[in-house]
Amino acid sequence: MTCWIRLGIEPTKDHDIIRSAYRSRLPEHHPETDPQGFQALRAAYDAALRFARQEDIEDEAPADDEPTAARQTLVGFEALLSDPTRRFNSDAWLAFMGELDQLPLEAMEEVSWGLLYELISAGPISNHCARLLAQRLGWSGRLLDVEFDSARQIDEFLQRIEEPDPFDTALMTHWSAQAQLETLWYTRTLDYLYQHHSLDEFKRFASLYTCLPLPAGDSLSRRWAEQFSQAGIGSKGLLELCTEQHRLAPQDLDWLYLLACQRGLLGLEELALQCWVKLWREHRYPKAAAWLLKLCAERQPKRLPLLIQAFDRLENFRDWSHDLAHVSQAYGSPSQRPETLGRWFHARQLDLSGIAEAFVLWRIGGDELPLLAWLIGEHADPYLCRLYRHAWALHRGDVALLQQVMNEPDSDDVLDALLLEGFKYQAEQQICWLTQAPIPLALKSFVDSHSAQPVLAPELQKGEPCDIALLWLRRLRPYDQSALARLDQAFSLGKHDEFHRGVCLMAQLAEQGVVLPAIGEGEAVWEWHRQTVFLQSLLDDPRRWLTPANVQSLEQMNVDRDHPLARLQPLLRRLGREQGGLSSLLGWLQDADPVHALLARRFLGVQQALDSAKLLGNDRLYACMCSEPDVFDDDALGLMLLCGVLYRDPLLDTEQHRYLLSKIARITSPVDWFESFRDGLLKGEPPRPPRQSLEEGDSTDSSTFYLALDALKGLVRYGGFGVPRSKALQQMQREKDNPAHGPGLRLALSALLSWSERLLLAKADSEPVSPRAFWKLGSRLGRKAFFGQALACLVLTPLIALLSGSSVMGIAVLVLGLGILLGAVLRRLHDLGRGLPMMVVGACLTPVLPFLPGVLFFLPGEKLPNCYGVPPDSGTTNTLSGGLQATLRRLNG
Repeated sequence: MTCWIRLGIEPTKDHDIIRSAYRSRLPEHHPETDPQGFQALRAAYDAALRFARQEDIEDEAPADDEPTAARQTLVGFEALLSDPTRRFNSDAWLAFMGELDQLPLEAMEEVSWGLLYELISAGPISNHCARLLAQRLGWSGRLLDVEFDSARQIDEFLQRIEEPDPFDTALMTHWSAQAQLETLWYTRTLDYLYQHHSLDEFKRFASLYTCLPLPAGDSLSRRWAEQFSQAGIGSKGLLELCTEQHRLAPQDLDWLYLLACQRGLLGLEELALQCWVKLWREHRYPKAAAWLLKLCAERQPKRLPLLIQAFDRLENFRDWSHDLAHVSQAYGSPSQRPETLGRWFHARQLDLSGIAEAFVLWRIGGDELPLLAWLIGEHADPYLCRLYRHAWALHRGDVALLQQVMNEPDSDDVLDALLLEGFKYQAEQQICWLTQAPIPLALKSFVDSHSAQPVLAPELQKGEPCDIALLWLRRLRPYDQSALARLDQAFSLGKHDEFHRGVCLMAQLAEQGVVLPAIGEGEAVWEWHRQTVFLQSLLDDPRRWLTPANVQSLEQMNVDRDHPLARLQPLLRRLGREQGGLSSLLGWLQDADPVHALLARRFLGVQQALDSAKLLGNDRLYACMCSEPDVFDDDALGLMLLCGVLYRDPLLDTEQHRYLLSKIARITSPVDWFESFRDGLLKGEPPRPPRQSLEEGDSTDSSTFYLALDALKGLVRYGGFGVPRSKALQQMQREKDNPAHGPGLRLALSALLSWSERLLLAKADSEPVSPRAFWKLGSRLGRKAFFGQALACLVLTPLIALLSGSSVMGIAVLVLGLGILLGAVLRRLHDLGRGLPMMVVGACLTPVLPFLPGVLFFLPGEKLPNCYGVPPDSGTTNTLSGGLQATLRRLNG
């Protein structure tokens, strides 16, 4: 194609016509969307202008009957470019260059630049042929001989023809010119879009319907198969090509990959799956892993984290140095490939749920608790849960649990088979590391040593060897008491991250003589891990772990009696059945049991104390207060009252009293009543602060504060006889449950209730005294029995005295009847929570108020035990069932 064909005009020397043609064609070849077309159009424009200028010169020069040699050469070159059989044939170009050799030197110099400009404006050509001519004429070394703009244009052209042709252009010598140009333009456009634009633009252009001849060369077909596959374009023709090429070269990995891509793009997923599985199994092809993960995410998303774990393959290293500090010690130890971490984050963006989501979150953030809850519980798909159990074992299991992974039967499902292959590979690698690597062997020797003072190699206590040793410690295994003590001394387990808290907790229990039993065999291996996981999770974070699902899982466990969890299982089961939850667990834990005590320390907290369904002992309330001192920053007066109550409680020891005294001493206030209040609080006789000062200055409810002060005074003065009456206790319970009060005031009320409960429980275990036991003056008497005894004394005593027959006997009967009546009155007062002082006051007021004794017939007795015993009509019923708090809440409704 000459410059005139490109411009779409006949040869002319009119500059205006050339410019007009150039401007009209310019919108069709925008520099950004069609840079090659634009460059060809510009070259055609420049060539046409040069031709016009040459024609002008020739018009002015004298006519020459014979054309010059340079002119003949240019004409011959135009003929070469116009001939479709020679335009793309390198042999024809070589023949033309042979003709150039016949030209004289001065003609060669004249024709060289003309050939260049003609070539630039020629449109689509063979880069190979153009390079042959450029090398022959040496244009690249003569750029300094031309103007700057022209030099830049020539340099760009020379760089462009350095690119290889999309195919062997000699294959289309028998085609028409239009077919040659269109095919070459199309293939070059595809290559340009693929190299310089997004795959979306490439796909959009390649998807346009077109009908073009294609050369029979293999290079173009292979390149298009690669480009189309990468852009996500499926083609039946390409599929047939890939199938045939794979048949001819089954060991060619690239054709197998392209065949897998084309099958997948055309919806032949089962056939594609076969190719991808082969690529992964035989060649560990990265693209195969990516495609299989994508398929798994679409078909079985719950297995996606498992497949990610299975594809995390490291080199199976077995040649460790005996030097524990050598760099090879890290080889073969558990770790994670960088692409695996990226896959975890990609999986996090998907809409996973349940155990799959828990596993991904564990691998990304290290929060293991939600996953453990899934692993130990009942699952709708037991086999899926078992697979996740194996995946967890690869990170946390010792040899016994890893051996279960190795013994897992193969699966007929393709994805499950891939999972198990990866798991077994990793399990075998880790068993090898645990049993053969120098660092694990050194640690095992240190742990199992019978020496009184075994020495750990100093290399394992610093740097990367120490990190590898801590990886070994992450795996669940039983240790004896001395082994845990050694490990704690060697590695300071409490200073390391959360992954080693389980070992640290076991070390704390071992100090009290509580250790994990040995691991059994078969199914007992997982049961041991299941129980140990439950125990460690409970001790690590009881507030999160004690969910109904986890408690239900504990119900189904057959806990080994030698396992520390057996010390907690009965209590958890009973609370779950009787109270429908474990909110009162903290109150039932016994400090005498090491497991209970450790759990209580992990469970302590002000809110836990307030939320407990059972009142905590004041020693445990003291621990809750000390565990969160910042909670009381806005309730200094309430904290002071709490410390005062605990300070006066004889249950606490001297050291605790000393701490409380210092705590009270550090609280100061400028108000005038504060010092006298503090002194009275320490003595157990606190005066009431001014109501206005409490309400306005300290934002404290004065009535509730006074209620607590009165209760404290009574308990300090009278002990068991100073326990507040039922109504006061009910009021204290209501205020204790009121979240509007500050934490200090609420805990102070809880401490007073706990103190009262302890005194009431001393009487709650006794049985009701028979109403007829009138001689037991320290007991209680109900209304009905009192009415009967009072009526009998008032009616029968005079009759018996009259019928006695003698005055002495009559007086004795009257005295006896009066004594029984007074004893009944006293016992009735005991039932009301009153004692002898009230009886004396009542006797003094009776002459003035003769109806006063009749009040005893109508007033209801105390519903709770008091210092005189249990309610007389309680029978065998426990009146404090569930504790004082639960009883008061029932009474309060």
